Amino acid sequence: MIDTLPAVLLWLVTGWRAPAAWRDSSKRVLWTAFLALAVAMTLRLSFVAVPADAALQVNNLSSLGKHLGGIIAAHAVLTFVHNMAEETAPGLKSSRLHLLVPVYAAVIITVLFLATPQPHEVVDLLTEYATDWRIAAYGVVWTGYLGTALFSASRLCWRWGRQPGTGLLGRGLRLTGMGTTIGIVYAVHRVASVILGFLGHRPVPASTSEAISGLLLFSALVFIVSGSTLPAAGRLHRWTREYRDLLHLYPLWLSLTEAVPEVRLDPPRRRASEILHLRHVHDRLYRRTIEIRDAVLSLSDHAPSSLRDQARAHVAASGLIGAQADIAAEACWITGAKRARQASEPSSGAPLPPASGGRDLPSEIHALKQLARAHDSDLIRTFAAKLDHARTQETTQ
Repeated sequence: MIDTLPAVLLWLVTGWRAPAAWRDSSKRVLWTAFLALAVAMTLRLSFVAVPADAALQVNNLSSLGKHLGGIIAAHAVLTFVHNMAEETAPGLKSSRLHLLVPVYAAVIITVLFLATPQPHEVVDLLTEYATDWRIAAYGVVWTGYLGTALFSASRLCWRWGRQPGTGLLGRGLRLTGMGTTIGIVYAVHRVASVILGFLGHRPVPASTSEAISGLLLFSALVFIVSGSTLPAAGRLHRWTREYRDLLHLYPLWLSLTEAVPEVRLDPPRRRASEILHLRHVHDRLYRRTIEIRDAVLSLSDHAPSSLRDQARAHVAASGLIGAQADIAAEACWITGAKRARQASEPSSGAPLPPASGGRDLPSEIHALKQLARAHDSDLIRTFAAKLDHARTQETTQ
């Protein structure tokens, strides 16, 4: 379970980040890190590794793949932390390992792996073949690079994550730094196990050593995933709020644009389709506010002063006062104007500014949400019923 859970978690994060990485090249380095980690953690699973090695007819090839994935992931995490730190403190300079370092490390461990006779499939290559100098060198090179990369990443995280005014980016760096620091402990533990195994010492059973490695690796991954995802929390919160506002304004928008369809840029979707459409939320919300206001302005041509007076009197009779009364009165005359336009009655009013509104998008959305609530209230339905009754009486006379 301790091996399966990280693999599942990493594949979920990799899939979640794939669309963003496809659209934005700056996000591909982190996606590469998660993909490499997901592959490496998957190859740790015996029910994946053993069948794969048997199919390829190369004992322990999955171990090489796992370690190569670790090298790729370590370099990608270091690059991500470097980029993140530069975004946090643009005026600071930093150094990072050259790309050739992980390339050399990958080539060396591949050559050593291929040069080592491996007659049997084993659970842990570095433990079972520790007495072979080639595997010992393999383990030292791999853990040496891993530890060096994680040390560089940790130094960057702890140095720049504490810069003032970094917000979620700084917190994310500190969490990532905790993960990379635990990763250093993992690397030290592994290299110590390799060296002791080469010298013929086994202070703890192999199963216990493997369990400790798995726990350290899992802990490091949790902090790295959390830290790298935290800066996106603000964007996720903003997207959630805008998505909720978009759906909140949908009934008002649909009702008004049915009366004034020419203000629509796109044909309306059904409610279910609107809920399931999760992309371009900010742009759609911005467009929706414009279309609602354009529709209200067009309907104001069908709202003569007599209708507006009726609306204010109806709202005053309900006991509402102040800004709430103004919004409710606006919703009342909008309802009346919509009915007049749909009945093809001639224009009889003059466009007037709205009773509510905002100077920017957030305040405008807030005003429209108030209008939407008023538009869907019993007070407005009662006013609409009065207008329908009066129109029916006029028709029968």
